Amino acid sequence: MLYNRAPTGADDMSSAPTEREYAREQDDTTFVMGVPGSGTPQRILIADDNPDTLSFMQAALEKAGYEVQTAPEGAQALALLAKRPADLLITDIFVPGHDGIETLRDCKARFPQTRIIVMSAGGGSGRQLDYLPAAALIGANATMRMPFNVDQLLDTVREVLQL
Repeated sequence: MLYNRAPTGADDMSSAPTEREYAREQDDTTFVMGVPGSGTPQRILIADDNPDTLSFMQAALEKAGYEVQTAPEGAQALALLAKRPADLLITDIFVPGHDGIETLRDCKARFPQTRIIVMSAGGGSGRQLDYLPAAALIGANATMRMPFNVDQLLDTVREVLQL
């Protein structure tokens, strides 16, 4: 099943708060999403070369109770998965080196238990290409169009982890 999250307005990543601002805006209550009955948070690995995107996503997901690890590109994400599997991989399509489509394909082959969300703003270096439909065909559990807001991120993550 494909969940395509599109931006809905001004409350998106382009105006996302920094990790510190986000933490200040939130209350001190943490809702822990864990593996049922285990008491441990679910693990999420994010692959993206944009430090602002990584910071925004990591802060939001950790605040929601997930254990988050990040990688600047796909090959490093796959190496981290080999060392310690994650429940979910979120990858951007346009990253240097091992791009998101290659990462999706290799993750499906090597780590079939890991669910995958592919995100994209539509292109890099001035390209207006949309690879999200291809990612869905290759096997992404969901896709998200960037920019997206915290609620869209958390809703998509929760839906994919419940599949």
